[in-house]
This record gives sequence, structure tokens and C-alpha cells, in this order.
Amino acid sequence: MSTAIPRRIPISAGQQRPANLAVLMREAFVTLNDLVLQRLADRGHGAVRPAHSAVFQYLDDTGTTVSVLAERAQMTKQAMAELIRHLEFHGYVVRVPDPADQRAKLVLPTDRGHEVFAIAQQLVPEIEGQVSSLLGEDRVLALRSDLSAIKSLGAQHLTSSAIGSATGDSEDQLQGRSLTSPR
Repeated sequence: MSTAIPRRIPISAGQQRPANLAVLMREAFVTLNDLVLQRLADRGHGAVRPAHSAVFQYLDDTGTTVSVLAERAQMTKQAMAELIRHLEFHGYVVRVPDPADQRAKLVLPTDRGHEVFAIAQQLVPEIEGQVSSLLGEDRVLALRSDLSAIKSLGAQHLTSSAIGSATGDSEDQLQGRSLTSPR
């Protein structure tokens, strides 16, 4: 039995595609997420798979509808419902009527689901410590700042699009203005 890690970056024209910044960030996420999933499996939660992170990441303690979970995770309701079915079958979540809308159901974590949250949260300092050991404290602080700045691009894009629609400016004109402004 081979324990080799499968190649994640696809081959194009006989060579591995260059890893752009977005791919590198995703692969870093996958690496860190795999550490959490391995620890969960070691503690009896092997039914939790990488795709289920989308549920746990966006699930409110008071319950969340499948529609809201899907929107937050940027996936279809059908795909989210399938993830919920799996987690429900394995005892991590339950669906209950939404008191605010009797037509809807809220997804709530069970005690087993709360255990998954607790294990993941306990691992945060350990994983961040591993990253700090690898990169150094100063680079981790810079990385955190840089990732927050990159994340803000999404908000700027949404704001630019809305302003552009109202003013008639093109998105490129607005992005040029907002992205070249001093921080």
C-alpha cells in the first residue's frame, strides 16, 4: 500500500501547471485542514471529510438554514444539503423547525458536532505554532496582515461595482482608483 500523497496540481501540456497565488493559498489551506482532519480521525471522527469543513466553518451555534450555509460557503443548496445529510447520519448535526419560519429547518450541531468544534479550536494554537516555527513570528504577523488585506479586495470589488453602477464608471476605473490609493 502506497502512502504517497496524490498530485494535487493538474498536468497541462505534459507539465505541472504553474501555481498562481490563489492556488498556493488554497493548497496551504488544504494542508492545514488535513492536519485538523487527521486529528479528528484519531479522536474517533473519521466520518468528517474535507468538504464538511464548509458546514462547520459557517454553522451558527443557534442554528443555520441550509440555504444560508450554502450561500456562506458559495455552493449550491443541493450540495450543502448532501453534506448535511452525511453529518446528520453520523450524528454531528440535527435539523429542527425554524421558529422564525415554519417552512424552514435549522441545522444545529449535536454534542458530537460540538466535540468536533472543540477539537478543531484546541488545535489552532498548535497549528499556528507550527507555522510560526516554520516562518518565524514576524513573517506570520506579516502573513496575517497580508491575508487580511487580500480578503479586503472582495469588499472593495463589491463596493466598486455598486459605485460604478451608480456613477457610470467602469470597474477598471474604480479598481485603479481604489487599489492605487495609499493604505
